[in-house]
Amino acid sequence: MKSKCTVFGAVPAAVMLALTPSAAAVADDPSATPSPLPTQAYATIEAEKQLNVGSAAQSAHVSWMFWDDGAQVPVPTNETLVIDARDLAGIASLTVDDPRCEDDEQVITCANTDSSQSRSVEFTLRADAGAAPGADGTITYTVSADHATGTTANAKVVVGIPNLIVGKLPDVTNARIGSRVDVPLRLRNTGDLATDRRVMLRWESVGGLVFDREFSNCAYGENHEPSDPGSQISVTCVFPVGPDSVPAGATMELSSPLTAMVSEHVLTAVTDYSVELLRPGVEPGGGSHQGTGPALTLVRASGAGGGFEKGAEGRFTVAADNSADLAAEATTEPRGAGGWALDISALNHGPASAYGIDDKSVATVDVVLPKGAVATGIIFDEEEDSPYGPCLLRDGSTRTAPFEAGHRHYVCTVPFGVAAGKSQLFELRVKTSKAYDGAKGTATVRPGPAGIPLHDPDASNDNVTFAFGTSATPTAAVPSGDTLDATGAGRTTLIATAAGCAALLGGVVIVVRRRRRSH
Repeated sequence: MKSKCTVFGAVPAAVMLALTPSAAAVADDPSATPSPLPTQAYATIEAEKQLNVGSAAQSAHVSWMFWDDGAQVPVPTNETLVIDARDLAGIASLTVDDPRCEDDEQVITCANTDSSQSRSVEFTLRADAGAAPGADGTITYTVSADHATGTTANAKVVVGIPNLIVGKLPDVTNARIGSRVDVPLRLRNTGDLATDRRVMLRWESVGGLVFDREFSNCAYGENHEPSDPGSQISVTCVFPVGPDSVPAGATMELSSPLTAMVSEHVLTAVTDYSVELLRPGVEPGGGSHQGTGPALTLVRASGAGGGFEKGAEGRFTVAADNSADLAAEATTEPRGAGGWALDISALNHGPASAYGIDDKSVATVDVVLPKGAVATGIIFDEEEDSPYGPCLLRDGSTRTAPFEAGHRHYVCTVPFGVAAGKSQLFELRVKTSKAYDGAKGTATVRPGPAGIPLHDPDASNDNVTFAFGTSATPTAAVPSGDTLDATGAGRTTLIATAAGCAALLGGVVIVVRRRRRSH
């Protein structure tokens, strides 16, 4: 049995799930008697359940919609939203700047006479002068319409705004493999009101740290294997309102620091941490494993600490006493009519995995084709689990530009990192001219823009040479410089196509797939 639902206006997915539980129950139990279909549309209201206000005006909004569970009832008309803010007297004032709305002593009536009009109203709130922090009142929203039920919702308005910032955590250097590091954290409330919502702390780490799962109010999440360049470990802890609330002006710290093990694959692990006040009814998510030990709490901080960030986010790194031995490898294979496939690999002999940070490559491979040879295309796949990585045009001594065919000098970047024992592959399509005399090209692994030291223990394998055989069908000779003109392979610009599509470039298929990284 399929449920139907006609919605008069946009409906968030979460709201839709809440609107049709009876239909789901009927689908699971065919013997159940279905509820009678409605004879008119139902109204629902979407609005924040709590609003904190200060002396400066701040914006808010309320929206509404109608649905009929598939009954095909008449479309609602003459819709009216009433915002009753009289309970805010002496606490806060509410202002609406909307031509559909009229204010009668803080009872604002907004009317829709056309079904095409927006079912949303923006308004501003400002705390009244002299209102004490913590004072609160209620806004009541009421929606009515012809051919529809009415409905009401409330929002609590509280004077004062808590504002949490996080303390600075020092970086850790020369950490031993297998050792454990403490991850303490401090919070300071720079607002004028104690935290009146749940406090959520979150740590997100890449690079191989393994956090101990020891606190019952913390959820622990991970994706991929710890040695994989795309791996991410997270810890999400939620503190209830009450003893864990942070008073205005107070500095708090964790009752116990988090602890994390430095795994054998750590080179430089990067951990971002943040604090957030959770809205009522919002579930934090962020982890599939719940801690099993006692609850972590917030306690008054002692000592001076190491200073604070300017906002609610911070970052620290753990540099291990470890190394990543990246080696360059190259193979060539004929592709007909003077064409060649040049496969370049950045192979990580380990023992550490090399991670890119903030989409910055941990390493690059500098590729110089021999004279008489130019690239005509590239195979490039942006998915994290793909063997193919991107190559850029070397533009001058230090700059790069998007890939362009017809040149000799390219920089291939290791986009997400390379795990110990794994390699990152790059494939260039190359054409040689009759000016090519068997000279060798070079591919050299270098540290990337992420700025992470590799501590490479063997520099002898950072560079490799390669050569191409005699071209079966030579192209026009290269007159000078590094590019072919239009009579040769051509100076063709790569156009990155949409996901999963291919572009034809100089007789070579350029595959470009895109997927946003999860962190």
